[in-house]
Amino acid sequence: MCATSPSRRRRNNTATSRRWKIVRWVTIAAGGVLVTLAIIAAAGSRTSTLRRLVIETLSDRLDSEVQLENFSVDLFPTVDVRGEGLVVQLRGHDDIPPLLKIRGFIIKGGLFGLLARPRRFSQITLDGLEINIPPGGADFSEHYGRAANPASADQPSSSPIHIEQLESTDAVLRLIPKRAGKQPREFLIHRLTMEGVGVTQRMPFRAELTNPIPRGAISTQGRFGPWSREAPSATPIEGTYVFQNADLSTIKGIGGILTSTGEFRGPLGRIAVKGETKTPDFRLDVADNPMPLSTTFQAVVDGTDGDTYLEAVNAQLANTPIAASGVVAGTPGVKGRTVQVRATIAGGRIEDLLRLSVKGKEPLLTGNLSLHSEFTLPPGHEDVVERMRLKGSFDLSAAQFTSRTVSEKLGEMSARASGKPDEVPSRVVSDLGGQFTVGGGLLSLTGLKFQIPGAGVQLNGTYGLRTEELDFAGTLRMQATISEVAGGGALSVFLKIVDPLFKKKGAGTVLPIRVRGTREHPKFGVDVMKALTPK
Repeated sequence: MCATSPSRRRRNNTATSRRWKIVRWVTIAAGGVLVTLAIIAAAGSRTSTLRRLVIETLSDRLDSEVQLENFSVDLFPTVDVRGEGLVVQLRGHDDIPPLLKIRGFIIKGGLFGLLARPRRFSQITLDGLEINIPPGGADFSEHYGRAANPASADQPSSSPIHIEQLESTDAVLRLIPKRAGKQPREFLIHRLTMEGVGVTQRMPFRAELTNPIPRGAISTQGRFGPWSREAPSATPIEGTYVFQNADLSTIKGIGGILTSTGEFRGPLGRIAVKGETKTPDFRLDVADNPMPLSTTFQAVVDGTDGDTYLEAVNAQLANTPIAASGVVAGTPGVKGRTVQVRATIAGGRIEDLLRLSVKGKEPLLTGNLSLHSEFTLPPGHEDVVERMRLKGSFDLSAAQFTSRTVSEKLGEMSARASGKPDEVPSRVVSDLGGQFTVGGGLLSLTGLKFQIPGAGVQLNGTYGLRTEELDFAGTLRMQATISEVAGGGALSVFLKIVDPLFKKKGAGTVLPIRVRGTREHPKFGVDVMKALTPK
């Protein structure tokens, strides 16, 4: 037998190696085909099972009756699960809208994820999502529990279906009020993205909203869950928000561009909100004088009745601080909500409020302001100035009138009232106080007390916020007698005869007066007939 040469042995080994590689790859390919066919067969046989699993999972987790009109599963090139007409109705709550309504959904994933336990998918896309959160009981804190604790770690979910990401466009979230006849609190969600659906109990989310009134864009992110099966309104939510370029002119009668940032936390039925707002050009249309306005606030959105409680609002209007609290509440049978606010000003400036509410670049008065007021704004389509109701009391110290005409007349009045008609002061500082109401575009003042050197005025009357018309009547009390006011001469001698007629209650002279005209052109007069009528 002849010995095989080394080169021939190498060629034989190489050929043998190639044959084994071919056999191995053919075997792997055939095995892959068999495995793929087995997966397809198994997945195809589970279409009805997956439909039943979706219904049973929602029914159990949400304690609801579930309807699903259409359902299909496609396997190539990826798993594509489609459904239409999904309605989730809480058991025993046929009197309220369904908890969930979804016009259509698409779930995408891979074949291995479909066969895994739990079943895993990469994405679900929702179309026409509506969420209606029913009202909670008087106290659902027991259901809020651990989930509201920020120190509590995320927990894995036991859901049989896990989806890495949820996306929804143009969804609606409604908080159904507890009291019949009240309008639900509604949030329009332009875009919603949620991660780890059915993976963790606390699901991270991002959302973009368009707020209708005032109109503006809201961006928010945070965490949602775990879902409270016993009380859906107790499901926790927390996060932060940015409200940008809110156009206040969408509320008739006011204007300005508002920006707000803040954070929120709590159950869906009672969300606590804390934040701040900045409006560099806030204005009332009646005056159209832009003013810088900033606020910090704490509020609660109560899903049991749809109301918002303003627990603390601290505002700064130019140089005037304002502290307020109140409620934005619905009225049964009436569309819209009523705003009720109590406000206090200490150490403010009257010119800031006058610039905001009265026409003209120069305010009628300047001075230190203290004020207590109650503000009510009922729903409606009329201008804010026409709808609002305002009442309260105020005190002004070291006040000065900016009108040259008014200042001159006050100076003359002060000089004559002091019995020194030739010594007219160049500047008159006065103190004012009284009660006020605003309604229907009209400012009414009662018990208005106006003090200047040598004289005191008490007036009642009205001022038109749009017309600027003055209509006041009251009394003028002066230190000097009527003859001293005349300033000497024959007239003074003659008036000494009538001095006793005008001396009352320790004052040298008491005269009934009228103020008519407009803010720019006031007219002062004495009601002679009333002055001479004996009492």
